[in-house]
Formats: sequence, structure tokens, C-alpha cells
Amino acid sequence: MVEIVPAILSKTRDDYHRKIKTVEPLTDWVQIDIVDNQYARNQTIDAEVVASIRTTLKLEIQLMVEHIENWIDPFVKLKPERIIFPLESARDPLKLVYHMKNHAIPFGFSLEPKTPVDDLQHFVDKIDVALLLAVNPGFSGQHFVFGVLEKIRKLRAMRPDLLIEIDGGIDPGIARKCAEAGANILASGSYVFDNDKIEGNSYNERVANSIRVLKESVADVIPETYA
Repeated sequence: MVEIVPAILSKTRDDYHRKIKTVEPLTDWVQIDIVDNQYARNQTIDAEVVASIRTTLKLEIQLMVEHIENWIDPFVKLKPERIIFPLESARDPLKLVYHMKNHAIPFGFSLEPKTPVDDLQHFVDKIDVALLLAVNPGFSGQHFVFGVLEKIRKLRAMRPDLLIEIDGGIDPGIARKCAEAGANILASGSYVFDNDKIEGNSYNERVANSIRVLKESVADVIPETYA
């Protein structure tokens, strides 16, 4: 089964609070994007804000930051279900791997669209998830980079049991293509939270309908890798 995960990229506590409370009845997981205005030109909330709002959801923290080593431990203290950080800004990826294993928190690396999956070759058997960014990091609402579909297939061949997550540009048509290529998790921000084309009489109803449509788009998919 392919998991649809709402992705929250918030600059303020109020926006984060509104979005996480909106999706609480609709999903089990939520992805929280953390951007430091260095790795990507955007500035979002931090660990203190995430900690200040209680939620029943499983948290996936995606760090899009430079100097990862300075950011991990404040989020480790929150005991999220999963932490993902960019391979491109890791000074010592293997040290990060062992650090996360010591904390017994599932983790993985993200790859930008320009980064080949071969760069994960030495870590693919040590991580719990690989996240392929299908847009440039930092901002929601960008168009999907279709070269990511081949990266899914290549990564699936490298490790058949790996969780593969796609983040960026996800709409129903793209979601289906990613699922067919072998992705397990699809993170969607703009389609879920900023979708003015979906039916609904309120913000909450539009968010609920957006998630429902995404789930329906992948419900009957059999990945080509397993077919």
C-alpha cells in the first residue's frame, strides 16, 4: 500500500498549528519540513515550535539544513517516528548514520533532483528510508521533475525492501506514476493545503478532499517492479 503523507512547510507557529490540526483526523503521518535559509532560501519553524503543539500524528521530520549535526539533537528529543536529512549537506554521512542508530530512531537521507542515486550506494543498506526530492528544496508549489521516476526504479533495484519516499509536485497523476515506479510514500504539500481547484465549502473540507483524491489515485496501483 502506498502512504499519502501531508507535508507541512510553515513559517509561523499559527500556520503550523492550523495545518497539523486540520489533518489530524485525516491521516496517521505528517511530514514537517524544516528549512534554515542556508541550505535553501526559505526560513521555517524550528524544533521549539514543533514541540509546543501536541499532536496524535506520527511525525516525520525532514531537515533541509546546512550543518545537520547542529540540528538533529533538538529533534531527536521530540522522539519523532522518523528523521530525514539531506545527503548533500552531510559532512560525515557515516557518522550521522551511527548517531541515529544510537538513538534508535528510524532515519534516512534525502537526495535533490540533481543528485544521482548512486551517491547512496554506501549507505543504502544502513538507512530506513530514502527520500527523493522531485523539486528543488525549500519551497512548495513547484513542478515535478520527471527524471525522479527513473531514480525510483534504480533505487528499488539497489534495495528491494527499502522505503522510498517522493516529495514535491505530487498531484493525483504524478502520485500514480510514482507508485507504479515503486515508491512507498508520497509527501504532498501544495496539493493538500493550497488546492483552490478541489471541491469543498471550507478549508478543512478542501484539505480532506485533496487527501482523499490522492489516496484514490494510488489505491489500485501494482508497482511495475513487483508486477
